[in-house]
Amino acid sequence: MKIKNIFYCIIVVLLLSSCEDPVPKDYIPSNIVEALLIVNEPIRNIKILKSQSLFDEFSYDSSLVSDAEVYIIDDNNNILELKFRHSDIMGESGYYYPDTSYLVKKNTNYKLKIILGDSTVIKGETTTPDTIYWLASCSDFMQYPDDPYNLTVIDSIKWASKAPLATYYLFTVNCLDTLNYGRYLTSPTDELNERIYSKYEIPDKYYRETNTAMFIPATKIPVAWDYLKWFGLHELSVWLPDMNYRSWNMMLFMSSNINDRFSSIDGASGFFGSACVCRDTTFIIKNKNNQLH
Repeated sequence: MKIKNIFYCIIVVLLLSSCEDPVPKDYIPSNIVEALLIVNEPIRNIKILKSQSLFDEFSYDSSLVSDAEVYIIDDNNNILELKFRHSDIMGESGYYYPDTSYLVKKNTNYKLKIILGDSTVIKGETTTPDTIYWLASCSDFMQYPDDPYNLTVIDSIKWASKAPLATYYLFTVNCLDTLNYGRYLTSPTDELNERIYSKYEIPDKYYRETNTAMFIPATKIPVAWDYLKWFGLHELSVWLPDMNYRSWNMMLFMSSNINDRFSSIDGASGFFGSACVCRDTTFIIKNKNNQLH
């Protein structure tokens, strides 16, 4: 009887297990567009992507859509047909306009039209902002303080714009070379670059992203050492975004999920925006002892 009861229990468990719903693995990908026009620069790095299932291994190359028809129409109704490339010498992939002599114009309305392989049509529209320019930029070389616990603020950088309604700017700091250091010295050497140790608890993965970005509701910002993750050559940039690009970046700052309320694309998620940018470079000199005690 004991063995018989065990047998019946096994049968019941198997029957109950077979009644459970299977784990849902049917996934419908979504289309995402990341399209930014930069004033006074060629049209490039326009991305169309498909989201991927959590059940599959993520592959960025697999997410790129390379067979779409992509057009940008300027204010004179000139139709600019974009081509796709996987990666250029700058490491950028996406759609670009082959005629690099064509530069995006300020205060100009542009329209985007995308036709996917399944005949889905995606549209967007942006009006480029006016120019932005430096009033006071950073020094060519800046010495990182020897005392990591006393990181005093150094000189401010300032900029101005001709855009009448500019309220928020995007400020970015990017380390251009995390490997080489001595190459950029007045007397070049083979010395390698180093990351900057912080007095805060910062995980190692923080240093994999070489870019730091923040919104600035002003036209002046002090160059604080806390922006920096590495020594060596850096690029400082101030961006004047249009409403589309600004909204998308605000979403990225506030949430890790895509919210279509911040999208400016019809037929997909994402943005078609524009911005004007001013850039400058500086070299961060190592301190005497890059350690915390």
